[in-house]
Amino acid sequence: MSHSIVRATCPSCGDVVLTTDDLGLDLHDTPRFLFACPRCHDHVSHEVPAGIVHVLQAAGVHQVEAVPSVISDEALADFLADFDRGDCVDQLRRLA
Repeated sequence: MSHSIVRATCPSCGDVVLTTDDLGLDLHDTPRFLFACPRCHDHVSHEVPAGIVHVLQAAGVHQVEAVPSVISDEALADFLADFDRGDCVDQLRRLA
């Protein structure tokens, strides 16, 4: 089976060329197509007009579940800093 060529836009790299195998279609809430940029490897997501969803499906784009947002480096550092506190275990016990 041949795979259709798709041109998409990465916010960092600009236009990139992909195949339908490189795309995923998230139909939860607002339809979006997802891909990993072949240049910078960032995860990119674009809204898809409702009328285009069936075209992408017919071209062979597979449906996927969106990956939840990743915690930021700053939020992770704040979270880990809490474990350096002397009363960390006591804090966790109070939450339970």
